[in-house]
Formats: sequence, C-alpha cells, structure tokens
Amino acid sequence: MKKLLAAVIVVVLVFLAIWTVPYWTHGSKDVVVTGVDHKVMKDHGQVKDVYLVFTTDETYKNVDSPAYLKFNSSDIQGKLIQTGRFRISYYGFRIPMFSMYKNITKAEKIS
Repeated sequence: MKKLLAAVIVVVLVFLAIWTVPYWTHGSKDVVVTGVDHKVMKDHGQVKDVYLVFTTDETYKNVDSPAYLKFNSSDIQGKLIQTGRFRISYYGFRIPMFSMYKNITKAEKIS
C-alpha cells in the first residue's frame, strides 16, 4: 500500500512539474521585431486569438496568461505592429516540432 501511494505521489508530481515548467523559464531580451500575425485557433472547442511576433532571431507568441495576470495581449500587439527594436519579457520554450512558442508578457520600444 505504501509503495502504491508513493508511486501515485511521484506520478502526480511529475505531471505537475511538466505542466508548470514553462512558467519557470522567464527572461527578457532585446529583439528586432520584423513583423506580426494574428491567428484564430480552436482549443478544446473554444475559439482563441493567438498573436505571433516575428523577430530576427526567433518567433514568439503573445496570448493572455492568467498565471502571469496578463490580460492585455491586444495592447502589446498594438505596440509591436510598429516593428523595430523592443525589450521584451517572456516565458516558455520554443519547440518548433510542437508549434510551441515563448509567450511575451511585456514589450517596450527602445529605439
């Protein structure tokens, strides 16, 4: 019984770690924005706006994030439409095979 309980706890902790690991990977960076795009996607039957931000070195997404209390993706995207040099804050991973992008949480124009 103790081994079963320990195994269940380990499985729960592994799934919890996998689910939350993108939130441990926050950072900031100066980038040159070269373009933006807006996609409407279905996620579990719900329609969801996904903004993509193209830079000279990689692509980011810009979506609302309740975990970061970020609910202003449209406002951030409005800034990024101007293109140019920005200081961004982000979290997450870029894994092209799974269409995963780092999510922008803040953006400031720097030049």
